[in-house]
Amino acid sequence: MTITLSVIGPAASVFAIGSIALRQQGSGAFLAFLAAALISGCLAVGWAELGALYPTAGGLYGIVGRVLGRRAGFLALTLQLALFVIVPSAFALAAGQYLNAVWPAISPRTAALVLLATATTLTVVGIRFNAAVTAALLALELAIILVVSALGFAHADWSLADTLIDPRVYADDGGAAATSLRMLLAGMVLGLGAYAGYGGAVILSEETRGPRRGIARAVLGALGVAVVAEVLAITAALLGAPSQAELTTAAAPMSYLVRSLGGDRLVTIVTLALVATFFNIVLAVLLEYARILYSSGRDLAWPMPLSRSFARIHPRTRSPVVASLTIGAAALALTAVSDYAAAVTFASLTVVVTFALVAISALVSRLREPGLARPYRMPLWPLTPMVALAGVAVTVALQTGRDLAIVAAILAAGLLYDAVYLRPRRETRWILLDPLVDEPDPATERGVR
Repeated sequence: MTITLSVIGPAASVFAIGSIALRQQGSGAFLAFLAAALISGCLAVGWAELGALYPTAGGLYGIVGRVLGRRAGFLALTLQLALFVIVPSAFALAAGQYLNAVWPAISPRTAALVLLATATTLTVVGIRFNAAVTAALLALELAIILVVSALGFAHADWSLADTLIDPRVYADDGGAAATSLRMLLAGMVLGLGAYAGYGGAVILSEETRGPRRGIARAVLGALGVAVVAEVLAITAALLGAPSQAELTTAAAPMSYLVRSLGGDRLVTIVTLALVATFFNIVLAVLLEYARILYSSGRDLAWPMPLSRSFARIHPRTRSPVVASLTIGAAALALTAVSDYAAAVTFASLTVVVTFALVAISALVSRLREPGLARPYRMPLWPLTPMVALAGVAVTVALQTGRDLAIVAAILAAGLLYDAVYLRPRRETRWILLDPLVDEPDPATERGVR
């Protein structure tokens, strides 16, 4: 759960995505993040049910492949592959930019490369050690949320509470206007991205012990903590800022809040803590992505030499060394030649499409196998996956044609590989193996390794 929550990165989400929401939606960021929490909750219960039913290191593709079929499963893997390199590179470059803001002499790209290389080295050490590292850095991250929230609520002007329900956007001259519905929907898109990552608990399920229902608890628990932390910080910022107009028109709204209420020294301390937070996200993301690549090798998705290499486990650390180093090397290569904007150009839409696959799988699984024993059952089926699909549809409608074309090209490449290589070898390639889950009697063991 700590690794999963580290992937979400509540503090980084507040300072990066939350700041964008405040600039674009003004005080409407509060309602937008609440709506995103509702959609995310509907998605998360689907993730929880399917993850407990199919606890595989393949995560998304392992679930989709077993519910919607092998071809759909490979398309899900294709989307995951597209994120393998982009996401860790983007967060590493963001960390470099924050370091450069404190010490201008530091090159953001060089800092990003050092951070990525360090995180890649740690991924091969072993999951126990990395769980301890992410837990320690996660504690620092939640401390940032507490500091920001305490500052905001200590200086709160509760007369501004009405603007949380009747939101306003502000111009640079201080003029206010009502936040439009389209603006709120755009903010919901940002909120979905700020909460994303809770489904990663499924990826680590093969390295846990105990009843499968614990996987569902990890998914829902990670999202719950993220929602509380992020909504708390956004609310504190809107109520505690000296001026909502200045907050929502500042270049970096959350940094403006900390500086105006705590001074420059506190901004420096929080910024350095945020760099550690970004490192934590990169480490957690690399841990999860390496296991997806390992699982794809185990399922023989690639030519045999590659599949054997990716599926190799270190005998002592029990970590997928080759898969970990491959993901790290690819992210390092992109970071060396890319910038932050290029690294995240289509990542948000790719994540949203994976949300759609989860919601569809949550609907289809119950329809196809209604009598199947499920360790966890989502409440209010089929309402919850239908609400999630509606939210995803709105999100897709707000995307640019360019990003839609890029994601379509990625899916087309996956279909081409499936048609040319996998389907002619369907008996020996792309074999979705049963997950290696140790589920002892819950009466004798309830812990999680």
